Amino acid sequence: MSPLSSPLRLTLYGLAGIVALFELVVFWLMLQPNVSADYRAYYIDKTTTCMNQPVAGTYTLGTVVDFTDKGREAAKPLRVCGWEGPVGDGNHAVGTSARLRFVYEQPAAALTLDLTLVAVKRDNQPTQRVVVSVNGTEIGTVTVTADPPQAFSLPVPPDLVAAANGRIELELDLPDAIKVGNTDPDNRRRSIKLVSAALFPA
Repeated sequence: MSPLSSPLRLTLYGLAGIVALFELVVFWLMLQPNVSADYRAYYIDKTTTCMNQPVAGTYTLGTVVDFTDKGREAAKPLRVCGWEGPVGDGNHAVGTSARLRFVYEQPAAALTLDLTLVAVKRDNQPTQRVVVSVNGTEIGTVTVTADPPQAFSLPVPPDLVAAANGRIELELDLPDAIKVGNTDPDNRRRSIKLVSAALFPA
C-alpha cells in the first residue's frame, strides 16, 4: 500500500487536532458550565436543597398571609422553594432551607418580620432551629417546638430595608432538619411547618 501523500497526511492531522480541541472544549464546559448561581448551587455544587423559582412575590405590607390550606391562593405567589403543601396546619418545609419572596410598593424605613411556626413531631428531635436571613444577611435564629404553634417577631434593620428596594428575599435555614426515612434524600428532610407570615412597618 502506498504511503499517504504529505498534503493528505497534514489534512488528517489537522482534522484530528480539531476533533481533539472540540472534545477539550466540551470537557471544559462540563467542568465550568455557564449557568446561574442558583442552578449551580442546586444541581452542581449541591450546597442547597432549595431551587429558586420565578414567583412574583406580590405583597402588601401589614398583611398576615395564612399558609394553611385556607390561605393557599394568597401564599402561593410568595413561596419560592423548599415548601410542600399546604396541609391543614401549614406548609411543610422540605430540605435544609426554604425561601419566601415579598415584593411591596409601600414605603418603609424599617420592618418587623412575624412568623408563626411549629416543629414537626419527632421523639428524637423535640426542637428545630431556624436561621432567618433577609437578602443574604442573617437577622436572627429561633428555636421551634412542636404543638402548639409559636409566634416569633424579628426586626429587619433599616439598612437592609433601604437596600432591599421593595424586595425581601427571606431564607429559613434548617440545620436540624431530619430524614423521616433512612433512604430519603436531603431535599426531603423535615423540620417545621409555616403557619403564617407577615411584614409590618416598624
